[in-house]
Amino acid sequence: MATGRIVNLNAGVYQILDGNNIIEARARGKFRKMKLSKESAFNKGNNNKLSNKIDTQYVKLSPKVGDLVTYELNDGINYITDLEPRKNDLIRPDICNVDQIILIMSAKEPDFSSYLLDLFIVNLKSSNIKPIIIISKIDLASEEELNKIKETMSYYKEKLNYEVFYVNSKDLNTDLSEIKELLKNKITVLSGQTGAGKSTFINALIPGFNLATQEISDALNRGKHTTRQIHLYQEFGGLVGDTPGFSKLEIFVEQSDLASYFPEFKQEFCRFKDCRHLKGSKDCGVIENIGKTILKSRYDNYIKIYEKIEKDSKRY
Repeated sequence: MATGRIVNLNAGVYQILDGNNIIEARARGKFRKMKLSKESAFNKGNNNKLSNKIDTQYVKLSPKVGDLVTYELNDGINYITDLEPRKNDLIRPDICNVDQIILIMSAKEPDFSSYLLDLFIVNLKSSNIKPIIIISKIDLASEEELNKIKETMSYYKEKLNYEVFYVNSKDLNTDLSEIKELLKNKITVLSGQTGAGKSTFINALIPGFNLATQEISDALNRGKHTTRQIHLYQEFGGLVGDTPGFSKLEIFVEQSDLASYFPEFKQEFCRFKDCRHLKGSKDCGVIENIGKTILKSRYDNYIKIYEKIEKDSKRY
């Protein structure tokens, strides 16, 4: 038996990176079932969320891109026989064992959305992944629009300690050395809004990457080029991958946990320890500091996400 990391999945065929070799393999017809705790990293990859009343359950696990796996040759075919425990597990994008995500949000076409940004950040924080934020297409925004975005993003950089970069998508000579340095020896995945220019950016980041890029479709308001698979490539001493874009996102946290993913809330004093910082809450330091130490759009997005979790929970 041998071990390696899954770097691509296409039509049931897994590509496994073993050293510098790519091995093609298939998963066993009936993959193993594992008993999971509610906090298991594997559990985040299971679309059927565990009930709050259930501590463990058995689920069928499927290998996915990013998995460390054991495989063996049988009758001329390589079969994946086992998975290593995952240190994190994302659903959107569907990948695991990631060190960091480069999150690309456009300044224009589509318009910048702090709500989508915060929604994605919450999902990442729930998996203990810190994003590197790229604001693309700054050449398409007016000076007033760009200044407004930069004012918002200064909060994310200074208050939340996120790396934030601005990219002119038409200028492929932009100095990306600082970003490249962050990618060394890491498993990095690019993700972002549909049409935000991920493919253009990754081609600038890695010349010769050869991802087809096309102009945004005015009729559909989305990029004509669509990444449909996740594929990890060997770059910068680590792995880099592109993922399908998104125009909307699901949320994979509980209402009771949501506030913990807004770290600036913890800096404010609330009378009640279990305060959820909802409008009308008494003696809530978060509400008292909206527009002061807390960015108003961050709080507004917190409420929108809180309400989305409640709405989505009624579907199940």
